[in-house]
Amino acid sequence: MTRRERTYTAAAILLTAAGLATVWHDQWWETGFFWLAAAGLYEGAARERRTRRARERAVAVRLQWLARGHAVIEPPQPCCRFWLSSDGAVHGHDCTRPPAARGSLTLAEQQALAWLDDELRDSA
Repeated sequence: MTRRERTYTAAAILLTAAGLATVWHDQWWETGFFWLAAAGLYEGAARERRTRRARERAVAVRLQWLARGHAVIEPPQPCCRFWLSSDGAVHGHDCTRPPAARGSLTLAEQQALAWLDDELRDSA
């Protein structure tokens, strides 16, 4: 169980208990609020649990592949240095990808960026 999953579960239990306490005092609006918030936190805990289990299954499958002697697929190499530091959001002038594959820019935007790149390269 991950820390986030434990936190969501503990908070949901506390809100459920608070909702039960408000039932005995006939505070129905508060009860609904507490239980709705608890339901959201239970869903968050369930989502974290599904993510953790999917990750564990993926690791188990990779380990089985390695045990059978299959080659591990290497992730693709970055196309430029700027891509590494920007989490893939933009690309640098040394990018090896074609301009159309770098993003969702229009043709005019791509031409303007290419012109700007040429001007900056010439001035440096």
